Amino acid sequence: MRTGNTRSKDPRSVLFAVAVTILGIMLAGLLILFTVRVRESFYSYTAEPNDLLRSLNRGDYVNAWIDTRENRAAGITEESDPRYVLPYSVTDYFEAASYYTVYEKNGDTAKTAAYREQMDKAYAEMGELQYMAKEIDELFAE
Repeated sequence: MRTGNTRSKDPRSVLFAVAVTILGIMLAGLLILFTVRVRESFYSYTAEPNDLLRSLNRGDYVNAWIDTRENRAAGITEESDPRYVLPYSVTDYFEAASYYTVYEKNGDTAKTAAYREQMDKAYAEMGELQYMAKEIDELFAE
């Protein structure tokens, strides 16, 4: 009567079991890494300067302004990355022009003057994108 396995284990089967275990651990790690990367891409988006410029060139000033606010909230400023100076200045001009228009229509001269100063400051920083100031002014002239 046999009471147990009297044969010794084949070295190839032991090696195979070890290899499968290592590969399984690596696969689990890669799945976790993939999940983390996908989650980060949905929850921590930062607009690159080219993304902002693309939105501005399409005339999508509102989404560019939103992306600028989110970037600044995440700590991405013109001082930390000079590539953002031009697109941020355009969105700053857009924001100031919108407030300027509202306060001008309401007759609040103090706030109108303050936002006009912000518009002038942003215009000076817009550089080669100053042509967009005319487009923005036309948007609010309607």
